[in-house]
Amino acid sequence: MTAIPLSRLLAVGRPDDAPVADGVTFARFRADVAGNAARLKGCRRGLLVAADGYWGAVGLLALLHAGAEVTIPPNAQPGTLAALTADGAVPVGGDLGGNLGPGGAGMALAPLDPGTPLTFFTSGSTGEPKRVVRTLGMLEAEALATEAVLGRLAGPTARVHATVPHQHVYGLNFRLLWPLVTGRPFASAMHELWETALAALDAESVLVTSPAHLTRLAGIAPLPPSRRPALVLSAGAPLPEPAAREAAALFGTPVTEIFGSTETGAIAHRRREAGDPSWRPLPGVVAGRTPDGRLRVGATHVEGREHVGSDLVEMAEDGGFRVLGRADRIAKVEGKRVSLPEVEAQLRRSPLVADAAVLTLEQLCAVVVPSAEGAARLADLGAFRFGRLLRRELSAVQEPAGLPRRWRFVSRLPDGALGKRRHADIAALFEESALSEIALPVIATHRPTAPDVRAVRPLADGVELDLFVPGDLAQLDGHFPGMPIVPGVAQIDWAVMFANTHLGLGIEAAQSFQVKFRRVTVPDTLVTLALRHAPARRRLTFEYRCGDETLSSGSIGVEGTAP
Repeated sequence: MTAIPLSRLLAVGRPDDAPVADGVTFARFRADVAGNAARLKGCRRGLLVAADGYWGAVGLLALLHAGAEVTIPPNAQPGTLAALTADGAVPVGGDLGGNLGPGGAGMALAPLDPGTPLTFFTSGSTGEPKRVVRTLGMLEAEALATEAVLGRLAGPTARVHATVPHQHVYGLNFRLLWPLVTGRPFASAMHELWETALAALDAESVLVTSPAHLTRLAGIAPLPPSRRPALVLSAGAPLPEPAAREAAALFGTPVTEIFGSTETGAIAHRRREAGDPSWRPLPGVVAGRTPDGRLRVGATHVEGREHVGSDLVEMAEDGGFRVLGRADRIAKVEGKRVSLPEVEAQLRRSPLVADAAVLTLEQLCAVVVPSAEGAARLADLGAFRFGRLLRRELSAVQEPAGLPRRWRFVSRLPDGALGKRRHADIAALFEESALSEIALPVIATHRPTAPDVRAVRPLADGVELDLFVPGDLAQLDGHFPGMPIVPGVAQIDWAVMFANTHLGLGIEAAQSFQVKFRRVTVPDTLVTLALRHAPARRRLTFEYRCGDETLSSGSIGVEGTAP
């Protein structure tokens, strides 16, 4: 299908029956944009917060056609949204659509000005989020450059699925804009679990994902040929070699990585067929190296046409480049850019904190000097719960990747002879001989709703899985403050989910079940789940164990049969 720039997409149009998303035709899409644009007319500034992909696309184009300034917030945390709406910005989208609605009396959709600005945010080096303005024309050029490389790998009717949100440049371009510009349909919902993502794939699919997800494939069997996607995309951080090999074996195709930033958009790509290949610039992108070793890129879709970033690089003989590391204090955590000064500044705003230093040692770590009030709370709660309290405060303005996992609480931060804080002195506090360590829950890109599968072993009548129960499970909310316990209903749901995935049972819900709880199941624990299917009895039995100790056990009716 012919690519149409986003600025002219609704003015030029596609066939009315062309698919857009989840059974939605182009005719309905155009009507939804026109109707919402009419309702948003007069909106001076819109904050696009729709989580659903289809309503995100409708909201974006409706705001643009209504003449509103569009802002893509860095996250949907309450503190972030409160700050961005303080000056009159109107949230558009809400949960799965919110104030957006179908059709209605629409306005005429004339071509948009490619110079129309859109505002994004990225982590800055000063301790505050950096505002980045890119134009609609830049996003169009990025989508067309993407198609020039990926169009030969993904068929014209390939359906685009994603495990990443569209609230950042990578997700917005590859999950929504590239499909819209090229006429490929996309899935409205973002897949939060591998079980749902893999079940939706077919041989023509495109999967837009990230290292945060691709490093959690352990125990999943390779896909059959009929469900192997044509293209698997990853961005946010380099994919570790073991994860690249595991992903290629599971999906039946090498992962294609995308390199870029909020300021530049996508600028390079590489296909992880073997080893650590260099990054190859996209068509229209010129990459070079500054005298101090930083990456310089120029392209029509780059802010100011040229950008010098903080990535240290070396130029490769094949015309590409290799990344050597970061020149500033912007860290990549779970594939997300996290400003260490920003997290430090946010910690210092707490009345419980007098000073703080944040660094990465394979994970995000924080050293905190408690205030007088904080020292009292630390003595009352202990280090583990005090760390959780600070994480909870940070979660109002930081996504999970920006929440420290390891903490140290000290009376003063170590300084060098000239008063300059040295990374080595801070890092030394996390050595085994320094202070007792507290390790907080594994951070995922989104709050998980199921445990991570670490190993799968077949049984004569079922399957046995080793599961790590992370500490930031969504189901832990309210169970219970200060003493988190995994709810029994979650354990039953997981038994059904894993039985459907690994035993192919197709249970819609546990409507008939018996269960006995012997010990509480707590987060940050490795447990074993044994599932056994008795077809003659139409029962699925399950048992959760920690070591040799049974935590819970029971049975679930299959096909709705009573016990």
